Amino acid sequence: MTIFWGPGANGSGVAELITYMNGVNYPGTFGFETFVTKTIGVVFAVVGGLCVGKEGPLAHIGANIGVFTLYLPLPKFEFFRNDKNKRHLIAAGTSAGVSAAFGAPIGGALFAYEISKPNTFWKFSVVWKVFFSCAIAVFTLALCNSLLAGDGVSRVSSSVLKFGVTPITAPTIKTIPSSIATGVICGLLGAGFIIVNTTLGLFRKKHITKSWMRVIESIFFSVATTSFFFWAPWFVNDCIESATVKSNDKDLIV
Repeated sequence: MTIFWGPGANGSGVAELITYMNGVNYPGTFGFETFVTKTIGVVFAVVGGLCVGKEGPLAHIGANIGVFTLYLPLPKFEFFRNDKNKRHLIAAGTSAGVSAAFGAPIGGALFAYEISKPNTFWKFSVVWKVFFSCAIAVFTLALCNSLLAGDGVSRVSSSVLKFGVTPITAPTIKTIPSSIATGVICGLLGAGFIIVNTTLGLFRKKHITKSWMRVIESIFFSVATTSFFFWAPWFVNDCIESATVKSNDKDLIV
């Protein structure tokens, strides 16, 4: 879909949003094909366990929805169909997407400000509107999660947005060497990742020039990634044995 139908969905979308909110009308950033391709691609990539993030794509999806609201068949909406108001709604949609990704309304608003701070369209009237859209996005996410969990509307809580509970332990003197070692190792791994990523990027630009090559490349990395994640626990002997438990007179395999 990205190669043959919606090429504007290529990549995370953050670079395109930075470009647009700083005054450059980058073609293909917004549109029906881009929105549908990005939405379907991100959903399948995330549930498929691929090594992709959701921050940039959700920001791009939210920005597209912000643009679409301008063209709703509502009275006097044609007044807002200009570059200034469109940029405001793109900022609000971008912030709402990031807020939904992380459950952080303030972080979503700051994200949109960060990627468009060289621009002068950020005023107080824009800031509070963007934050309000982020708050609505987070509340909607919490409400949907509560309904899916069967808790109902009366038990909506921000706890559904968290990624888990991390046990808090008191730091000791023994944690200092391990923290330093972890920082050094992660720094070296990060530098190695940048080198490998840059090298592969240059290789792809030089040799993968046909559309069918890009499709084969995507299939190869998808199969390789899912195969590795599937078999890695078995190789390191970290598999969890299944257990049969009874719940409501039914046998369940856990």
